[in-house]
Amino acid sequence: MRVTIKVLWMTRNGAPTGCPECSTGAVQFMTTQPFDGWPARGWCTVCSHNWEDVLITNALVRQIAAESTGRVKATDSDTFAVAAPGQYLEGELVPEITVDDLRVVWKKAYKPLLKRVIRQKKNKAKNAAKRAVVGTAKKTVAAPTAAVLKAAWGAQAGGWEPTDGGGIENPCPAGCDEGWFDLESHIHGSPRVVCSLCSGSGEYEP
Repeated sequence: MRVTIKVLWMTRNGAPTGCPECSTGAVQFMTTQPFDGWPARGWCTVCSHNWEDVLITNALVRQIAAESTGRVKATDSDTFAVAAPGQYLEGELVPEITVDDLRVVWKKAYKPLLKRVIRQKKNKAKNAAKRAVVGTAKKTVAAPTAAVLKAAWGAQAGGWEPTDGGGIENPCPAGCDEGWFDLESHIHGSPRVVCSLCSGSGEYEP
């Protein structure tokens, strides 16, 4: 079975090693068939250079994959340290996703986001309820307020001297002439304006 290892960094006998083209340590090694002693194929994840590595054999790739520490927690690193004839390799592999990684991502990213979305929906619901309550309260207060103003206006108007309504059953108490007032003016003669209390009808309807 073909085995691939993804290396973040690696040292050979204490010296950094990696891509022979750009010297980066971020490389991959893949076993070739059929023999363990054959060189593995290397591939650079940075410059895409590929080569057959005579020092990294198929057997060494399988050994690194089998003996690396692996990861259980999100804080763990997948490291390796293996010996081969004439060389000692140490390094770190690209971390594989673990359950703890998902838990950490959920805790640090998605959980706060979900809380924020829920909070926004709650705030919208609160604001809608508040608007409904305020609207009802305004309507509740408006009706008696209008009644009070109407009563006050009636009491004030009732104190005026009513004029002869000219046959009108309930003449306007504002003193208008059947719904009109004649204004004295040297500029426009004597204009007439409609009475705002009876709206020009000459009758008062409380």
